[in-house]
Amino acid sequence: MSTLSPARPTFTSPFADAKVTFPHLLRSEWRKLWSLRSTWWVLGVTVVIMIGFALIFSLAFTNFVSGNPDAAQGVQEAGGIPPTTFVTAGYSFGALVAASLGAIAMTGEYSTGQIRATLSAAPARLPVLWAKLTMIALVVFVVIAVSTAVAYLVTQPILSSHDINVDLSDSEQLRALIGTPLYVTVVALFAVAVGALIRSTPGAIVTVVALFFLVPSIIGTIASATSASWAENLNKWLPSSAGERIITAFSGGSAPGGPNGGPGSSLPLFDAWPGFAVLCAYTAVLIVAAAFVIKRRDA
Repeated sequence: MSTLSPARPTFTSPFADAKVTFPHLLRSEWRKLWSLRSTWWVLGVTVVIMIGFALIFSLAFTNFVSGNPDAAQGVQEAGGIPPTTFVTAGYSFGALVAASLGAIAMTGEYSTGQIRATLSAAPARLPVLWAKLTMIALVVFVVIAVSTAVAYLVTQPILSSHDINVDLSDSEQLRALIGTPLYVTVVALFAVAVGALIRSTPGAIVTVVALFFLVPSIIGTIASATSASWAENLNKWLPSSAGERIITAFSGGSAPGGPNGGPGSSLPLFDAWPGFAVLCAYTAVLIVAAAFVIKRRDA
């Protein structure tokens, strides 16, 4: 005679009916971001670059003018070096390092396969992209804003000893300081979108470096050497040439800096806010493309 085995109790996960909300996704992205050792390294290098370049440029310039008290005033009257140039000296390289963080935040899950679990928990998919973009924007903006503020504080005693002072009541100088975290943040978001499209960390980083450093250098050199209209127009519309104008555009002269050679040169460039709007437009288009790909392509 057979005996009936007792029915096994059915296990029900306490999270079975839990709804994955956007705040939950933000919390998840926060934990994933700070659990990566690369995040600490990348942000640490970014801070060192922003503050270190500001100190190096300030010390180098003050050493140069120390033997000639009239040199600093002459340079400023010529419109060659606005005071904020020293504070924001590292913005180009800081943007490239921050872009690496944006690319890693997007592509890291694809390289490990964790993206499958993430998209299974959030089958709508697009909220995952919005959460990543939001988290990268917040972290990068805060880090760059703090780094810029520290760079301002540590360079002012050096510069003020030679009568070079950043005037926060000057709208152009204030815009350059505020524009630094804005520019770097948008570049990082640009990298997130590229990472979503390429799904490869090396590929995304190389693409961003090429677009924001290599290509502007080549096109800017061609435009300066040949004065070809096509090169000048292309240089004007490049993401870096346009976007960095929020930092480098000054009515009394152009600050040197930027990989394309535009600031400080005679090449035609956008004004500050229109140029930044061009960079934002490029980034928005890439984000839309990334959203389409994430929605349609298998993980």
